[in-house]
Amino acid sequence: MSDTPTAAARTSAGPTDWVSGERVFAPPAGTLDPDWLVPAVLEAVPEATPGQAQAAVVAAWQATRTTEPVPGGTPLERAAAGAVAEAVRTFGA
Repeated sequence: MSDTPTAAARTSAGPTDWVSGERVFAPPAGTLDPDWLVPAVLEAVPEATPGQAQAAVVAAWQATRTTEPVPGGTPLERAAAGAVAEAVRTFGA
């Protein structure tokens, strides 16, 4: 058996291809690991840093859990808000 990965094993759908990473399972309902959504935000806004993406996800999550409006004035804020909204819809976060 060869140690060389096949072409299919070398390709990935990108940073949100979570099946290929260690975070295959969603967090328990009602919780959110902001780091889990950072790749999706960075895919949408590649010029952002991981720290900026994480801060935007945290802000979007906090607003989602309260009555505050979710930040959405910048591309980074919109990407984070979209990632959080999708996580809530998909996983019941």
